[in-house]
Amino acid sequence: MQVGDLVRIGTNGISQFGILKIDGTHARIEPTLQAPGAYAFSMRLIDLTPWAE
Repeated sequence: MQVGDLVRIGTNGISQFGILKIDGTHARIEPTLQAPGAYAFSMRLIDLTPWAE
C-alpha cells in the first residue's frame, strides 16, 4: 500500500478511505465521501484491505 491508494477497514468494510500518509506500521486515512463529522485518523496497515469493486 502507498499514499493515494483506496482502502477499506478489514475485508468486509463498506466504507472507502484514501491513504494520506504512511508511518511505519500505520497509515493516516480519511473517508473519500464528504460527511458531517468525517475526519482523518490512524489505522494499522495490517487492518486495511485494498479497495476493489
